Amino acid sequence: MKRRALLRLAGAAGVWAGQLGAGRAATGAKPRVVIVGAGWGGLAAASALTRDSETFDVRVFDREREFRSLPLANAWLVGRTPLRLPPLDLATLARRQGWRFDAAPVQAIDRARREVQAGGERIGYDALVLATGAVGDPAAWFGDDARAASEARTRFPAGFEVGELETCRQRLEAFAEVGGGTLLMTVPPAPYRCPPAPYERAALIGWWIKTRRLKAKLIVLDAGGGMPRFNRLFGERYQAQIEHRLHTPVRRVDPFRKTVTTDDGEERFDHALLLPTMHAGALVREAGLLGRDAQGAATRWAAVDAGTLRSPHDERVWIVGDAMDNVSPLFGAYPKTAHIAADLGAAAAAQIGAALHGARDAAPAALPRSLCHVWLDAEPAEQLILDASFRRRGDGLIVQSVRQTDNPQPRDEDLQWARELMAQRLGVSLG
Repeated sequence: MKRRALLRLAGAAGVWAGQLGAGRAATGAKPRVVIVGAGWGGLAAASALTRDSETFDVRVFDREREFRSLPLANAWLVGRTPLRLPPLDLATLARRQGWRFDAAPVQAIDRARREVQAGGERIGYDALVLATGAVGDPAAWFGDDARAASEARTRFPAGFEVGELETCRQRLEAFAEVGGGTLLMTVPPAPYRCPPAPYERAALIGWWIKTRRLKAKLIVLDAGGGMPRFNRLFGERYQAQIEHRLHTPVRRVDPFRKTVTTDDGEERFDHALLLPTMHAGALVREAGLLGRDAQGAATRWAAVDAGTLRSPHDERVWIVGDAMDNVSPLFGAYPKTAHIAADLGAAAAAQIGAALHGARDAAPAALPRSLCHVWLDAEPAEQLILDASFRRRGDGLIVQSVRQTDNPQPRDEDLQWARELMAQRLGVSLG
């Protein structure tokens, strides 16, 4: 963002924050911050807002009662590692840190009244943080056929949402118990949650098929061009186990007949991990907070001002994590990773704190970092470290730099990374 635009935003925010501060001073009430989503971004924001003071009334909503980390899950899905990060009970964490947790989805946002609707009540807010993540959009495959969409989600979960992990693992075990067959996996058009994750999962499933001597083949239908390291890996080490079809988007899915349709025809499967195109979720769309492309059409993601993390549609709404739309014309959106979400949750909390305390010249939001430890192979263990960093150029535009480092003999560096991130951003020490 250009400096002139940043100064205009800072001035507007200062006027708004001053008005809010005056109103709150008159009533003696704490400013209320409502956070929708208890993933990495939402929990990082809640932790940062309550860590050093009792200034804010923070209330967090999520349909799940536990926080489970998606990073490190792929190796667990195929039995390569035990469950390495324990689930966190959100009500217990809330009590310990001084915020309130509601195990309920938010059904609607009334921006005019500054209220959210959840659990049969309407809750007012002074600041709203949307950390809704990235969710699959079954409409592209099923249209308005809700029965087919429900069948696919129940029988063939992709495991890219925390509520699907246990079911996904159980379905893979059931597939193995009957001796295998055709296992199909879809990679949707970008952007989606954690860019290397589908390829890491495919590589580990290839190892799983090979080591368990299953009469099975994994067919990966990839809407994009893949990742060069994994493309080579599949062809060189797992040619008998993995068939990777590039630029092959799925057009239709019939979960009852167990078929998918691509531009090349119909493909039958015995089991599948079906990951559709991803988006920010219906709540963001229905609240009128989506971004716009160059032609003015709505995008799949929440519009965000990269300098403040505010929605350009509403100065009282902050966007963090996977739900975010593009932040730079140079590279588009931030990678949709846990590290990015956690850093942005903390950055949004700092912006909210400045705004609700009446700051008129708040500095631009701190830029995130994304460090990923990705399995290339399971035996012998081999990982790839992806380190994405960001900086602002002199004209204000955000620049991305990505460094790749091979780790041919990993020694739990991924677990150490996750523990450090949880301690730093979520205020949770695992010892």
